[in-house]
Amino acid sequence: MSLFKSSLPAGFLFPYRHPKAKGLVEGTLYGLGSLFRGVGAALDELGSMVQGPQGSVKDHVQPNLAFAPVHRKPDVPVNAGQVVPAPPAAARTLKIKEVVVPNKHSTAFVAANANVLGNVKLGAGSSVWYGAVLRGDVNGIEVGANSNIQDNAIVHVSKYSMDGTARPTVIGNNVTIGHAATVHACTIEDNCLVGMGATVLDGATVKSGSIVAAGAVVPPNTTIPSGQVWAGSPAKFLRHLEPEEASFIGKSASCYAELSAIHKFEQSKTFEEQYTESCIIKDRAALADPSNSVHQMWEYDSQTALVARAKR
Repeated sequence: MSLFKSSLPAGFLFPYRHPKAKGLVEGTLYGLGSLFRGVGAALDELGSMVQGPQGSVKDHVQPNLAFAPVHRKPDVPVNAGQVVPAPPAAARTLKIKEVVVPNKHSTAFVAANANVLGNVKLGAGSSVWYGAVLRGDVNGIEVGANSNIQDNAIVHVSKYSMDGTARPTVIGNNVTIGHAATVHACTIEDNCLVGMGATVLDGATVKSGSIVAAGAVVPPNTTIPSGQVWAGSPAKFLRHLEPEEASFIGKSASCYAELSAIHKFEQSKTFEEQYTESCIIKDRAALADPSNSVHQMWEYDSQTALVARAKR
């Protein structure tokens, strides 16, 4: 997490976000810069055409799977994502007409290296953290409001179960799915917590206000009643929730909703903003080093700790 946001007043950060050129000189330079970049791109394209395939440079960019479509299968109900026409390349190569893209609320957060694929719906304030996978390829995944899918967790669905039933995965509101947990073709109702490394299997239902302990394995078609803690492998009733545990479930959901807003903001920064912050951090480190005599003859800006002017 960058130090820039936490160490400056709230309103101080925003002037750095996509600053607009002000004044005649700045506006002229900005326009010239845009012109030069456009001419450079055109010359590069022309050079590639003249050189031909042998001389052209080919960049292979890995696709961003943080939010990606899947092929729509006619026998799979689309109950969470959105059906859109397939991109031309996919239509030509794979002979498909439609794909399913995830449906994400504008306030939801998806980490850059998470994978949210296909028939998935993310509610307001929900969050999918680093390394997590939500794969809605053969059925749908619904995540309610203020729920969090933590780092390296896996959420999947089933098209065929042993009893022949196709099952989506439904996660309610204010739910915490702990680090590295696996939630597969099941239902997690509101205000529940699935502990770190736990597994909830096909057809299971975790009723509202319940906890699946860390490392527990909930067998298929199991129902965990409201207000209980289940633990073990296979998971069994351990005890009823204590009042402080019930309170913790709500606090966990609220904490992650607030934290996700900060991560979402940090990941939206431009390269220029990140570079500015790195310069400020380096300058502060130099200022804090008593053995550094480089800046002893300078005065500093009180907010950014950058050199402002020479001492008089």
